[in-house]
Amino acid sequence: MSETYYDSDRSDEFGFGGPRSTAGIQGICIHTTESGKSATATSSTADAVTSYQVRTRTGSYHVMVGVDGKRIRQNTDDWATWSTGNQGNNILLHLCVVGNAEQTRWEWLAQDTMLRAAASVVRYWSDRYDIPLRKVSVAELPGICGHDDTRVWGGTDHTDPGPGFPYDKLVDYAKGPTTAAQPDLVQQIVDQLRNPAGIGWPQFVGNTIGDALAALQTTLTTRLKTLVR
Repeated sequence: MSETYYDSDRSDEFGFGGPRSTAGIQGICIHTTESGKSATATSSTADAVTSYQVRTRTGSYHVMVGVDGKRIRQNTDDWATWSTGNQGNNILLHLCVVGNAEQTRWEWLAQDTMLRAAASVVRYWSDRYDIPLRKVSVAELPGICGHDDTRVWGGTDHTDPGPGFPYDKLVDYAKGPTTAAQPDLVQQIVDQLRNPAGIGWPQFVGNTIGDALAALQTTLTTRLKTLVR
């Protein structure tokens, strides 16, 4: 599987945390930077927050996504990050988006570029580790949860990404467009042109284009004959 879930790699800068087995991964945890609202962020905010984390050792994630859609890998999947202060560090993959827990659903939906980029990471992890694309509590893992959900394990009081975060939109984007079979357009056109065996148009009272043209020709021929008499 190609490594296409990040745009830049800063994992060599994070010396804190520790190795872990990817065999124990049970889900994906969503976080926010709490560095201000998404609407006031810039394309450099995600990198700036990442640099702050490296410098202060105040936390880390696996991937950080900026408002411009750029995805920064902070740590490899086989590294236990400092994300939740509890067992979530050992069994979850951690994805952080720029914004805060106070944002409304509509403020989040206004960040479509960031949501789509975050969804691409979620989809990658879902495929790689067989994680269902569904919002769950930690008691319902495997699936997708928030930092807030991990408070039941202790060690944290964070409430991000907040009640307004659109998990449903994130999941929809991660799932991608529907793959339901669509009628073959070429066959539809052929069926509409054929007569008398083709499928008719309701505008032509169930007749195909061929049938309708034939009927029109008959009508015109009859009227012409009437006029020349």
